[in-house]
Amino acid sequence: MRALWQRIPFTYQLLGAFAVATICAITIVYAFADWSIQERFRTYRVRAATLQARPLQRFLTSYYHRFGSWEGLSELLNPQLQELPPLEQPLIIADAMGVVFISSDPKLLGRKLSERDLASGVPIRVGAERVGTLIMAIPAGTFSPLEQEFSQSIHDSIVLAGGVALVIALGLGILFMRRLARPLGELRRAAEQISQGKLEPRVTITSSDELGRLGETFNQMAESLQRSEQLRRQLILDIAHELRNPLMIQQSHLELLLDNVVPPTPQQLQTIYEQNLLLGRLVRDLQLLALADAGELQIVRTPTSLRELLHGIVAQVQPTISEKRLKLEAEIADDLPTLAIDPQRIEQVLLNILDNACRYTPPGGTIRLSARTENSAVHVSVRDEGPGIAPEDLSHIFERFYRGDKSRTRASGGTGLGLAIAKALIEAHGGQIWAENAPQGGACFHFTLPYQTVNIKEIPLDVLER
Repeated sequence: MRALWQRIPFTYQLLGAFAVATICAITIVYAFADWSIQERFRTYRVRAATLQARPLQRFLTSYYHRFGSWEGLSELLNPQLQELPPLEQPLIIADAMGVVFISSDPKLLGRKLSERDLASGVPIRVGAERVGTLIMAIPAGTFSPLEQEFSQSIHDSIVLAGGVALVIALGLGILFMRRLARPLGELRRAAEQISQGKLEPRVTITSSDELGRLGETFNQMAESLQRSEQLRRQLILDIAHELRNPLMIQQSHLELLLDNVVPPTPQQLQTIYEQNLLLGRLVRDLQLLALADAGELQIVRTPTSLRELLHGIVAQVQPTISEKRLKLEAEIADDLPTLAIDPQRIEQVLLNILDNACRYTPPGGTIRLSARTENSAVHVSVRDEGPGIAPEDLSHIFERFYRGDKSRTRASGGTGLGLAIAKALIEAHGGQIWAENAPQGGACFHFTLPYQTVNIKEIPLDVLER
C-alpha cells in the first residue's frame, strides 16, 4: 500500500489529503450540528411542557386543597380528554404513590411511574405535602412530526452546505495544486537537464514566496555550477597551454641535439634546465592551490617579528631589483607587532607581489613597500610605477593564469599563478588582499594580517616543499 501511494504524483497526494481533510471537517461539523439540534429540542420540549403545565398545576392544587383528595377528578377530566383530538404528547396525572389515574393515553391508566418519570414531571403540592405529579411530555427519544420535519430540514441544509463547501474546497485545492505543480514541474525539468550536464536551464520566478525563493536558489546554484564548469574548462586549457610551451621548447632542443644539428653546448643545456625548473614551479604552484581549494593548506604559525621579516625580504630582493635598474623604497613602521603567522608563507606572498611589480615597472622606476598597523591588523602595500591595471581586469587579477597583458609571454610572465597563490595564503591567515590603481599612477597591491593572540601549536609540515 505504501509503495502504491509513493507512485502517485505528489500533487495528487496533496489533493487527496486536502479532500480527505475537508470531508472529515464537514462530517465533524454535521455530527456536532445534529447533536446540538437534538439537545436544543430536548431543552425546548422540557420548557414548553413546563409552561403548558402551570395553569393545570394551579387548578389541580386548588382542587386537592378544596376536596382533600383526587376523588371525582377522573370523572371530571376523562370525558373531556376523550373528546380531544389525538395529542402529540400525552397528559399524565399521578397520585402521591405515583400511580396514573388520569391520562390522555388510556394504556397508561393504573401504571406506576418510575422515579425518573416522576422527576421529569411537575409536582403538585398542598402546603409541604406532595400529593401528585403532572407530566406533560412525550416519551424520551421521539419527536413530533412537526419537530421531525424541522430537524430534517436543518440536516438537509447542513448536507447541502457541506456539499457546496466540499466542491468549493476541491476547486480551490485544484487551483492551488496547479499553481504549485507548475513551478515544481519546471524546477524538476530544469534539474533533470542539469543532471544530464546541460547547465543553461533556468526557472522562471513569478512570486516572492517559498517557491519563488526556491527557484531563485536553484538559479543561483545553476549559475554557480555553470561558472565552476567554465572555470574548470578554462583551467584545463590554461594548464595544457602552460605545460605545452616549456615541453615544446625542451623537445625542440633535444631533437636538435639528438639529430646532431647543434652540439650540446652549455647554453643548450641551460635552456632545457630552465624550462625544467619552470615546469617544476608550475607543478608546485598547482599543488599548493589544490591544497588551498581542499582546505588542507597547513599554516605553521609561529611568533614572528613582522618588521624583521620585511627588512629581511627587502635585503633579499635588493640585488635583483638593482640589476633591473629599479629602486626599492621601504617604509616599515617601527611599532609593528609580533604576529602569529607562517613567516615562509608571508615571504612567499611578498616575493610574488614584488616580482609582479618588477615586471611592470619600467627601468629607472621605483617600487614602494610600506607596512603599518591599522584597525587591529597590519596593513602591507606594494606600489609600482607601471601602466596600472585596466578597470575591467581589477576583479580578475587574482584568478589563476589570468593576464591583463595578453601579449606577455611565459618567459616574462612566470607561471601565471603568483597572485592566485598570494590570495590563497593571505586568506589562509585570516587576512584580505586586493589591488587598485594608485592616484599617482601604477598599480598598488594591499594585504592585511590580523593580530593573532592564540596559543601557537607547532605543526610539522612536510606536505609541500617551499
